[in-house]
Amino acid sequence: MSMPRAVRHINEIRALEALLRRGGMSRADLARQLGLTRSTASSIINTLTTEGLVIEDEAQDARDNRAGRPGTLVRLRGEHGLFIGVELGIGRLSVVALDFAACVVAERHETFAAAETAPERLAARVADQVDCLCKALGGYDRLHGICVAVPGAVDREGRVMRAPLLGWRDVAILPMIAAHLPQPPLLTAENDANAFAMAEVYRQPARPGPMELYVFLDAGLGGAILAGGETLRGHGGYAGEFGHILVGQEGFVDMATLPGSLETFVGREAVLARHRFYGGGAGDIAEFLGLLETGEGAAQVTLADWAHYLGLGLAALANILDPGRIVLGGPVAALYGHCREAVAAAMARHVLNGQPLPEIVLSELGHGGPAIGAACLLHKRLLSVDQEIVFGAENLTSR
Repeated sequence: MSMPRAVRHINEIRALEALLRRGGMSRADLARQLGLTRSTASSIINTLTTEGLVIEDEAQDARDNRAGRPGTLVRLRGEHGLFIGVELGIGRLSVVALDFAACVVAERHETFAAAETAPERLAARVADQVDCLCKALGGYDRLHGICVAVPGAVDREGRVMRAPLLGWRDVAILPMIAAHLPQPPLLTAENDANAFAMAEVYRQPARPGPMELYVFLDAGLGGAILAGGETLRGHGGYAGEFGHILVGQEGFVDMATLPGSLETFVGREAVLARHRFYGGGAGDIAEFLGLLETGEGAAQVTLADWAHYLGLGLAALANILDPGRIVLGGPVAALYGHCREAVAAAMARHVLNGQPLPEIVLSELGHGGPAIGAACLLHKRLLSVDQEIVFGAENLTSR
């Protein structure tokens, strides 16, 4: 493959990434952002415009200082494509569509009973929601793929190796979904915490730090490790299962995971079980948070226990991985806003002497975070450098 074509391809991808992270900008600003001459940047924009990937709009605030005339801003053309992310939560199904500018353009949510987690049944529900969403957005022609986020370990081929909270083991969910779709597109699967992490970082102007951890708190606890913005997956692809860290002999609730694991102390069912132990009766996290607001004693004591064990688990992660930042997300993460100081104190008691505590951030994403992140993973895949163009097919074969 010729070097000029490879370099041009890389610069086209860089231009698309810059427009994704920073939004619309003038050709001159884009040239400066990429470190290219203005003529080279203009040539790249012309190609991307011809391919329908970007569009130019007149903008009154983008003026040529010499002429004083309105300039134009280059931006991603949202209509170029659709990317659908699905979250199979515990009792909750979310489907989100992003356009080519990575903006949410449609979403659908529904709940299901705990007894309705058979893979074939959920696959049919996913396909139905996807079909309804695609038809509402004009059909399947612009769809680039569907990514399904599940609360469990997913191998590199998209097979769900284990999802204890769904009762799944070695489930090929993707062919089941494809069987119900009229036009099966690209289908992939991802762990829900990895997808949540991608939703947090994908459109941020600043690159993630050298080591960041993402903790997703729902019925259980999932995690993702990002090093320089890239997900660390481990040997088999299952790295980041923070919920399986052992922090005691017996948790607050029996779950289909390891006894005494962190998620049996801080997951949703653990919180509700502990609240009942202290005499409370919250039926869900929203009700528990309401009782916290009223100052109920059982809720306050439950929160103190939750803060202690969350701090203990985060300290173990900090000791091993030395992250600069830990981001908490998911429905149960809302508890953190009521006990920041207690979590920090518990961490301080259990980290290595003299080690600074990482920054802890509460995610602003709603319950659809993993679905958004799943769609972002597809978007990122489309904006990735084509290895065959850069290295040549013959060189890739020999690598």
